Amino acid sequence: MYPKDLNVVLVYVKSLLVSFTLTMAAAFLQIKIILGITDFKALYLLAPAVIALGFGILAARIIILFNELKWYSIRDQLTNTFNHGYYKQVLNDWCHENKTFSLILMDIDYFKKVNDLYGHQVGDKTLICISELVSETKRLYDVFARHGGEEFVILAPRTDLIEAEDLANRIRKVIREATMPSGDKLTCSFGVAEYRLDRDSPSVLFDRADKALYESKHNGRDRVTLEKEE
Repeated sequence: MYPKDLNVVLVYVKSLLVSFTLTMAAAFLQIKIILGITDFKALYLLAPAVIALGFGILAARIIILFNELKWYSIRDQLTNTFNHGYYKQVLNDWCHENKTFSLILMDIDYFKKVNDLYGHQVGDKTLICISELVSETKRLYDVFARHGGEEFVILAPRTDLIEAEDLANRIRKVIREATMPSGDKLTCSFGVAEYRLDRDSPSVLFDRADKALYESKHNGRDRVTLEKEE
């Protein structure tokens, strides 16, 4: 859900202050200079004040709706993590800027069994639960997104391969120790790849992480596998 917090109140306050100040100043100048009224009375500013308040509220509402739409446009509707399109854009940007970062792919082990045994509603709750665990465990500046289905992506800025492995293992252990909505325990498998400066494209980097994830699945799951040196 879109976070309703103090920022909403601040938007209204700022919009009202700006609208009121500009409208009242314009009204005062019009009365004194354009209309040439010398016998100024505060009552003359009553109508401009009402208009200013109306414009301020309208402007605040437009700003809030714009921010809300922007927030939803980059979020996965179920888990509230970043969505596929957003993380792809970040990945492209970071590669273009030639930044140091690592990409972590994670996949829930045997997730199909959850849907088969308990139904898709419990499956959805499980995805939400795991997303919340990862969000609480990852670092504030890591970009956590849903790639699709039960697969997620973490983009870890200023992070080399070993640091990314440590991060993935912390997340893996937290998930393994948690109790899911079904009452069962679940595990996740991870594949990790580091961006190679001046060499990688987004697709090449993702492919290496995907191959590492496949190795984790193939070798027993509930593990972190690093990309292979080429």
